Amino acid sequence: MRLPARSVFLGSLGALAFFGGWEALSHSGLVNPIMLPAPSLVVRSGAELLGSGELARHLAASLWRAALGFVSGALLAIGLGIAMARSAGLYDLINPLVQMFRAIPSLAFVPIAIFWFGIGETSKIFLVAWGVFFPVWVNTYIGVRDTSPLLLRAGASLGAGNWRLLAFVVLPAALPLILAGLRVGLSIALVVLVAAELAGAAFGVGYLIQMSQTVFRVDQMFVGLVVLGMMGYLADFLFEWAVRTLLPWYGAERGRG
Repeated sequence: MRLPARSVFLGSLGALAFFGGWEALSHSGLVNPIMLPAPSLVVRSGAELLGSGELARHLAASLWRAALGFVSGALLAIGLGIAMARSAGLYDLINPLVQMFRAIPSLAFVPIAIFWFGIGETSKIFLVAWGVFFPVWVNTYIGVRDTSPLLLRAGASLGAGNWRLLAFVVLPAALPLILAGLRVGLSIALVVLVAAELAGAAFGVGYLIQMSQTVFRVDQMFVGLVVLGMMGYLADFLFEWAVRTLLPWYGAERGRG
């Protein structure tokens, strides 16, 4: 996926203006530079953490938890969403429970997950999977449920059975909504992950922020925040790149590639 030169230029200009204004504000005397460290200081702190290998360990731990939780929650959500959309009996049976749990914020489960699974990897992966599950499930269910009857009748008239209809008609028709749910779930995964790491962890970007707060290293706290922002941006960018690489027809009608 190629970015237009104009988009790159404007994006770079906006970032330069933001960080330049931040640097000037930190040195202006209008704010306490300890509470709002300059970007140059944040970069130096990040370089120190990177050079010591500490930042790499925190980042690797967070990425592993986010990836495993995201895949687990997304696969379960897609499977259940398809099943509930295709089976009215299954929908009537478990929809009240799903809707009840969907109304509970993911962050409310943080203390329960730690109580159940401890502060190890299982609790964090469970929390990420839980947060990812519901947006993916909703979009999958709606996408499969609202597949055009004309497409279904056309497929059936050509001799497609239930499984072929699902694979070659229903899922392609529902794909835009499923991808939208996955993209939303990707951002939620990072939010829930950081909350879980703040509550209890030995490594991770959230843990780095918490430990920096206890020793009043605001510059290192900002390093953690910047890393989280970059993780979210790169994850979304790579998701869109993968979609357009693996599914080149997706979005082609909008003239973007």
